Amino acid sequence: MQNITSVKIHPAIGIARLGNSPDEYFIGPEWPLADVTPQSGFRDVEGRIKRQAARFRLFGYDSRGRVVKEITSADAEVTWTVHLANSKAEWVKFQGPRSRTNQKLRRNPTVTDRTTLIIDPGPRSITGRNQSAKFDTGAFMGALVELGEIRADKQGRLLVLGGFGNSSSPNGTPIKEDEFANNDGWHDDTSDGPVSATVRLKNNGANLAVAGAWVICAPPKFAPPIYNVITLYDMLIQVAVDKLGFKLPAKPSFKNDIYPLLQRAINMKWVSGMVAHPMEHADQRMPEHEVHHGDVAGPAHATLKTVIPPPGSPAARAAIFEKLRDPALSPRHSSGESDMPMVHSDFYPLEVNEPLTRIQYQAMRKWKDGKFVNDWSGPPAPTKEITPAGLDRAALEFCVGGPFFPGIEASWLLRDVYKFVEPFRLDSGKLRAGDVTKQLAVPWQADFADCAQEGELAWWPAQHPDDVFPEAGGPQVPWTRDIIGDDTSKSDMIQKWHRLGFIIKKGSKYIEVQRIANG
Repeated sequence: MQNITSVKIHPAIGIARLGNSPDEYFIGPEWPLADVTPQSGFRDVEGRIKRQAARFRLFGYDSRGRVVKEITSADAEVTWTVHLANSKAEWVKFQGPRSRTNQKLRRNPTVTDRTTLIIDPGPRSITGRNQSAKFDTGAFMGALVELGEIRADKQGRLLVLGGFGNSSSPNGTPIKEDEFANNDGWHDDTSDGPVSATVRLKNNGANLAVAGAWVICAPPKFAPPIYNVITLYDMLIQVAVDKLGFKLPAKPSFKNDIYPLLQRAINMKWVSGMVAHPMEHADQRMPEHEVHHGDVAGPAHATLKTVIPPPGSPAARAAIFEKLRDPALSPRHSSGESDMPMVHSDFYPLEVNEPLTRIQYQAMRKWKDGKFVNDWSGPPAPTKEITPAGLDRAALEFCVGGPFFPGIEASWLLRDVYKFVEPFRLDSGKLRAGDVTKQLAVPWQADFADCAQEGELAWWPAQHPDDVFPEAGGPQVPWTRDIIGDDTSKSDMIQKWHRLGFIIKKGSKYIEVQRIANG
């Protein structure tokens, strides 16, 4: 322990998720490609959704910035401090791209005491093992709102659990069915804030400096094994390269950089009817040059056979690359047939799609040109080794990295405005609790109801599916069927979100389970 000179908290940004079970929870991903499906499923014995806890760990570093070991309560006296808050109702009204320039139009403009719109119970601290504290003293317009709790496990690691998915209007204001992001008089119990710790080593009594982290308490992810084509990890890697000088290898790895992008696009067929294509039979092959997101079931049988395993033919690689929107193209210009990935952009309602990050796009360009590392030995397999980098990556890869309209876990402030002291680690000294989630929809269920597939572009089907394959079998059907009226009823989503089904992997398929049709 003598060579440990500093300590960092990992993950640098942790993700907790809401659930209406008061007691049961599961721990979020702690290594890339982790399967977070609890052994008994995502619901407790009474059918309520388990919360996802964000677990934070301490790692000791030497004077050269190298990891020495994880520090637990066996090594040190540790006090954890977390501050959660929700300031959505006080923040600027979300207006799409105009939100960047019009900072005067605020939510709840007639409320003069703006502090009554911020749910802020203040920080909570715990010391030692098996301790806990609740964020239960914050209020919205005089009504108490519980934002969750913190706990220390048997090793003294920190668990953060968010709220219960509750949204309401203390003064009885009806939800606006034609408003997805700015419902005045309403609150929810999402939140975010800084995570810090004090560490005093037991062997020599040294007090070590600790680099803090951040936690986001977000809505549930209803399709945990399905990844967004652009994840929050991808987006923040781009930030690290652009603003922090983070260096990437000159050549992309097929196994770690190219294959995951191809596989994420293919897997969209399990959660979007726009993607699923009736070409599942051997006698219905698609031409090898067809690589459209909307026809992605076809490449699974045809085109991808020519590129997996690599290198594949130059013609097949070029055909795939030509389907990608160039991120250098103005967001106000159509990319024509180059419309991958087929998701809306930050500039909605313009009918243009969100491009890959520049890093992703350049990796695909190099792959197209044959300038990549052919390290294929089969699909990447998850490793259960706990590392600081793995913790950082695992948490963020399960999140949306675009479009940010306004987003689910975070919005464009995190990407474009907020400062980072190192890759993925926010400069918490320049932020307040509630700053990361304040741009997002209020209540969160309104955005969940509204942001389904529109036309030929989707939103975030990896977080809340558009269409699913039921466990009992049969054709693909709407995820919200028979639960949410007209598929987009906001009042229904507020009251019944916890009845919707989860997507799990079963064999080679991804199916909907644990749906509560009536209740």
